[in-house]
Amino acid sequence: MTGAGRVIGQALAEHPDVDMLSFTGSTAVGRTCVQASAASNLKKLGLELGGKNPIVVFADSNLDDAAGGAAFGISFNTGQCCVSSSRLIVERSVAPEFERILARKMAQIRVGDPLDPRTQVGAITTAAQNDTILGYIEKGKQEGAKIVYGGGPLDLGRGQFIQPTLFSGVAPSMSIARDEIFGPVLSSFHFDTIEEAITLANDTVYGLAASVWTSNLNKALTVTRRVRAGRFWVNTIMAGGPETPAGGFKQSGWGRETGVLGVEEYTQVKAVHVDIGPRAHWIES
Repeated sequence: MTGAGRVIGQALAEHPDVDMLSFTGSTAVGRTCVQASAASNLKKLGLELGGKNPIVVFADSNLDDAAGGAAFGISFNTGQCCVSSSRLIVERSVAPEFERILARKMAQIRVGDPLDPRTQVGAITTAAQNDTILGYIEKGKQEGAKIVYGGGPLDLGRGQFIQPTLFSGVAPSMSIARDEIFGPVLSSFHFDTIEEAITLANDTVYGLAASVWTSNLNKALTVTRRVRAGRFWVNTIMAGGPETPAGGFKQSGWGRETGVLGVEEYTQVKAVHVDIGPRAHWIES
C-alpha cells in the first residue's frame, strides 16, 4: 500500500489486527514503525531500509568491466534505488586510471525523456528530491571533494535532470560519504590493502548491498565474508532474480524479501502435539 507514512503507515503499524507489516523506505521511518508496532500488538516487521552501498574494485580486476558496473550501479533508476552503489572503493595504484575510464563511461550515459526507450537515466521525480541531490553535490564541493565528472543539473527544456556525478578525494567524514543521497552521485575512496578496503566498506551505519571486482577468488571471498552487507555481487552488480533473498545488516533493516526466506517472513510456526495412544496416568487411581 502506498501513501503518506504518517497517515497510512502509522495506522497499519498501530492496528492490533495487522499481524505482519512489511515496510520499504527510510531508516528514520522504519524506527517509527518499530515504535508503533511495539505500542500496539508487537507485530512482526519486515524492514527494507536505507543503504550506502560500496563497490570495491581491486587493481587485478577488468577495469573496463568494473567501470561499466560502477556507472550502471549509481545511475540505474537515476540513482534512486536502495541498492545503488554510491561508494566507490578503488585500489590506489589504479585509481586515477579507473576514474578516467569511469568518467568517460558516465559521459556516454543517455540522460533524457523517461518515455524514450533509448534513455538510460530519466528525470528526478520531485522538485524536493531534485533540490536534495543538488544540495549534496554542493556540500561535496564545499567540503573539499573534487568533481571528476558531472556535478550539476541538465536543462533539457522541461523536467528535472541531473548529470551522473563522480567525486574523488572524498573523506569518510563528508556528508556525501555518509548520507544516503538517493540520486546519481558516486563518491570515490582509495585503498592500499585489502584490510583498508574492508574497513572503508564497513564504515557506514548501513549494510544493504555490496559489490567486489577482482580476478582473485580468495580476495573476493574474503571481502564477501567480512563486509557486512545482506546482498553481494562478485564481478557484477544488481544481478539475480526473485529467488535471491534481499535484505540488510545494521540499520538497513530486518528480515529478508524474495526467495524462500522472503516467503518465510510471512509465516508463523505453530507446534501441535497430538497424543493418539493410551494415556499413562501420572496419578494412579
